[in-house]
Amino acid sequence: MNRQNYPFIALALSVPLLALLFFGAQSGPDGSTRLPLLTLLAVSEFGAIANAIAAWLSIAALIKGQFEPRRAAAAVAAFMFAGLFTWYLIRFWPL
Repeated sequence: MNRQNYPFIALALSVPLLALLFFGAQSGPDGSTRLPLLTLLAVSEFGAIANAIAAWLSIAALIKGQFEPRRAAAAVAAFMFAGLFTWYLIRFWPL
């Protein structure tokens, strides 16, 4: 794995992680989630950090002049996934 492939690997990993969050966060009859809260927080944090790094690497490659449409799309998608994982992280954090 090198820096050129990392954004695409992070995006491919984000889809199953989001499915895990979506289905694991559903409430049961007693108000608890299907997955433990710590698991949901760990998955959210991992997804947010992985996609933030992917967005950073994609944007850095675009700034260096290596413009490709798929790299620009990967940067936008990674940024959006990072925001979505961060939203889940804030939503799950107990206050």
